[in-house]
Order: sequence, then structure tokens, then C-alpha cells
Amino acid sequence: MIGQLIETGCRVAPGLSRWYLDHYVSIKRFEKQVRHNLGFPAPPSSVTLLVTYACNFGCYHCESTSHPKAEWGLPFETIARLIRELREMGVKVLIISGGEPLVRPDLFEIMGLANQLGFKVLLCTNGSLVERHQEQLARVQPDCVFTSVDGLEDTNDRFRCHPGAFKQTFRALELFQMMGVRGRMVNTMVHPDNLEELDELGDWIMNSAATTWRIALALPSGRARGQERFCLTDDQIRSVLRFIRGRRARFPVYLSEEVGYIGPWALQVRSKPFSSGDGLSHFAIMPTGDVIGSGVLHDPTYSEGNVKERTLKDIWQHGFQQYRQPVLPQDCYTCRHLHACGGGTFGMRVGNRHCLKRLWEGGEDA
Repeated sequence: MIGQLIETGCRVAPGLSRWYLDHYVSIKRFEKQVRHNLGFPAPPSSVTLLVTYACNFGCYHCESTSHPKAEWGLPFETIARLIRELREMGVKVLIISGGEPLVRPDLFEIMGLANQLGFKVLLCTNGSLVERHQEQLARVQPDCVFTSVDGLEDTNDRFRCHPGAFKQTFRALELFQMMGVRGRMVNTMVHPDNLEELDELGDWIMNSAATTWRIALALPSGRARGQERFCLTDDQIRSVLRFIRGRRARFPVYLSEEVGYIGPWALQVRSKPFSSGDGLSHFAIMPTGDVIGSGVLHDPTYSEGNVKERTLKDIWQHGFQQYRQPVLPQDCYTCRHLHACGGGTFGMRVGNRHCLKRLWEGGEDA
């Protein structure tokens, strides 16, 4: 609405483009706040549903701290009700995640219902169980799949605590391609132990059945919280940004949104300006029933409400104020990048990793 009018104006008057880029986050947040104040908030464009915390992997950096003996998530009847509520709210994209969704026996009923109701379904999976369930997956075919590879074979399998994970993941991508799944995304969290493998890993991914490569940095959540051994130095982060910029000419690779605002690197490592959708156009439902605004903080501490007690529509309309009208660190209010950055992402602010301006204000031009 407001944002579309401004985008049109920028195309007509190219001189506005720089201003628009520098105020992108503020414009998007202002538009959503106006709609909310007028009593017709825009529906979330996507919702992540964690169907279980159980997982057959034990990844060192797992955001949801999943493990093989974790409890099951919400019962099917509750999940079915939530999916219908989301459809009534106007949500179009349902991201099914975990844990590992494929360890849940009724997953295909859940996906079938989502298909029946017209959702675009994105499935997050580690890939290890895809071959076992390929017939059922072909019947409830997702629109897109999201999986992870965190280094070359030895590094990946050690990091994900699952021998054979590397081969299983690439095999899963091939199977999804054979099923006709159009979007096949690979995520890689870059850390000091796999940084030197990026170039060769990039060749593996380019020559695989993947269609997109998403590169992320360590997040201060789940098992990676407080783990400085996963964090890169400023020089190492710059090297990752240069790597992405160079690879983009050869393959669709981009920096994850959770990293936040990256100044002059913005359109060199992403296809559009940074703008966090957390609590504004996206939320997540935990296996406990808690609704979280952040896509990476899978912790009931940050709950906006629980679906066992309130409807999703009520939580969406009356919650998420810490995202819609955020109270930022004091330094943010005097920063010249505030309108473009908006304080970064909530998940990064929790771990005090939201500000990256030193990467480009330290004397190196992107």
C-alpha cells in the first residue's frame, strides 16, 4: 500500500532511490503500524509451525534445542484447528519445521490438510528420512524444501552429530527434484571450522539439485547461545560477504535476513533491502503452543501468548508490540543508520549481535 506507492515514485524519480533504501525498514514498519491503528492489520504473510522438538540429529547450533528424546508437539486435532485459523486470517505460506518433521507419523495428514486449504507449503527437513518416505512426500508434495549443509562431508557430519548426513542431504535434494518440488534451498551456517570450506562447498551445492543457497551466521539462540566458538571475526564476516558477492553471478546465493542490516553490502549479497518480518509479517508456533514473534528464538520466554488459551487472531492483533514498537538499545537512536536498520533483528539484539556498522565504517569500502 504505502510502500508500493513509494516504490513506484522511486522508479519514476530515480533520485529518490537512495532515500528509499536508507528508510526501507522505517517505511515498512510505519505502513504496518498505520494499518494496525486503523483496525485492519495486514495478515502475516507466512507462519512457521514447529510440529515437534524431536529430531534424529543433534546439531551443535540447533535453534530449537531439538534431540531424539524430545516430547511430541501439539496433537493433530489442535494443529488442524490452527491451520484452519491461519487460513481464515489470510496467511498464504505455511512453513513446517521442527525438530525433524518427518519423525512425526501424522506429518502427511498435516501437509495434506495444508494443501487442501490452499497454503503454499515449505518443509524444513534434515533430509535423512526423505528416501524412506518419498512416496508419501510425493503425494503431499511441498512447494519448497529447506535443508542444511554445514560444511564438507567430515565437518558437516561431525557438526550435525549424524554420520552420513552429508550424503543423505544431497540425495534428498535429488529426490525432491524428481518429485517436482520447485524450490530446493540449502542453508549453511558459517563458523570458524567451515569457513575455509565455503568455496569447495559452493561447488558441491552448485552441482547438486539445490536451487538456492542461503548463508547464515551463528545466532544467539538454542544450543548456539553463548557459544563464542561459532562466531566469526569482523575480517572473517567481510570475507563471507565478499564470497557471496562473487558467487551471486554464478548461482542464487544470499545472506540470511536474520543477520540484519549490512550497510553498503545490502544489495550486493541480497536481492532486496533488509527488513525483518518478525512480528510484522511472520510469527512461529512452538510445539508447546507458544507463539513467538522471532523466527529464531524458539524459547517460551519470548511468548506472545499460547494457542491453548487464545486464538491466533487475538494474539496477532494484540501482541507483538516489542516488534511493532520496539524499544532499541540507546546507541541506536543516535545512529545515522537507524532508519535503514531499525535496530536489526530481535533475535540478534537479544545476543547483542545486531549492530554490524563496524564492518563498513572501519575503513573498508564494500
